[in-house]
Amino acid sequence: MTVLVNGKPPVDWKTQVKSYVKGRYAHLAADDAFPMGGVGRACEAGYPAGWLDVLPSRVSGAYSGCGYALDGVDLSGVHLAVDLGCGAGLDSRLLAENLKIGWVLAFDMAMPMLRRVREAAGGLAVRPAAGDIERLPIADNSADLVLANASLNLLVDKGAALFEIWRILRPGAKLIARELVREGELPVEIAKDPQAWNASLGGVLEEEEWLRLLAGTGFENVAISNHRPFRPVVAVRIEALKPL
Repeated sequence: MTVLVNGKPPVDWKTQVKSYVKGRYAHLAADDAFPMGGVGRACEAGYPAGWLDVLPSRVSGAYSGCGYALDGVDLSGVHLAVDLGCGAGLDSRLLAENLKIGWVLAFDMAMPMLRRVREAAGGLAVRPAAGDIERLPIADNSADLVLANASLNLLVDKGAALFEIWRILRPGAKLIARELVREGELPVEIAKDPQAWNASLGGVLEEEEWLRLLAGTGFENVAISNHRPFRPVVAVRIEALKPL
């Protein structure tokens, strides 16, 4: 027998977390409620200041990542780049500007965010798409690059997401992520609060957990670098290769 809560069936943890995350990011986009100082944070993270200066403020000011994901990335030969959890589209736009022959699939679960992506793209080769990173509607072996900036930590089943990323990457292609890691246990009030996930804290893993998950999925040449404080956790860069 199902026990009702306030007259409704209980909502499982995973569904609850996803609902909180989707709701928060939909609100940020629809109400232009991004935290103040986005341009400054993007500059500190390493985004080219001159590039940020010429963008519309609604695009540059919506930065919500935890680092500059494209620093030093070779985009030659990239036909399809997938930006997972693309947010308002800052990375998607930067990708599209630097691709010579390809296009960007900007992927997010919040529809208001995808409307902001269209605005940010400014007519460039960026195609917004809605859905769940744990079940990507993308063909096997089709992506030349997968980018994720402070989005994988929002997922409950990171193993499923990494399997999907592995599946859609072509052999020899890379995952590049800017992520958050923790050193030790999170405070109980964060770890047990489903709403903490939509603040990018509840789902943060330790570095060793990321290494284990990536290796278990089959990725090689896994590197975690560029550690910098992102209180109360640490921001890092993750690179992983799908072998030939």
